[in-house]
Amino acid sequence: MFKIIKSYLDKNLFYVSVIVSGLTSGLIGVFYTLYKDKLFELTTDNFLEGTGVLGAYITSSTGRPSETNYFLIGLVISILFFFIISFIISKFLKKKYTLIFNLLSLLNVVLLIGLVLNCLFINLSLTIVYIFIGLFIFAYLFLFYKVFKEIFNLSNKEIAILFSMLLIPFIIILIVLKLFV
Repeated sequence: MFKIIKSYLDKNLFYVSVIVSGLTSGLIGVFYTLYKDKLFELTTDNFLEGTGVLGAYITSSTGRPSETNYFLIGLVISILFFFIISFIISKFLKKKYTLIFNLLSLLNVVLLIGLVLNCLFINLSLTIVYIFIGLFIFAYLFLFYKVFKEIFNLSNKEIAILFSMLLIPFIIILIVLKLFV
């Protein structure tokens, strides 16, 4: 596996990395839209259960947020997150930005698989979606650990710093989403 990754990095296929990153960001936008849609549906169904004509009126007059807004929010935030993380890691490791960008976009293939599965199963059960999210984030972080340790010969301390560099912007994004969206 590491030979494949090293050969990909040696070829410097930046355009492929941009396509993979764009697909990942687009799927994050789609998933965020579906997720918010599902939460809105569950909330209004529980709130209006058994209210008859009044419930129908409230449902039709409720200002439901636009799906386009959710898609754009998911898309923009994921693109910004990816570029910022690539920049921070490249500065920390003192490596070329394109090398880190290519490596992270290659790891995004795991996220692509998880996002496709989540988009397919979101209407069945949110519990399944949460399990998939946890599994695929764990798989991504495990691969991140193994690949960065092998490719750059990093110590566990340096890997821990890289994980915290991933975690801090992620927490900030979650707080901003909770406060403003």
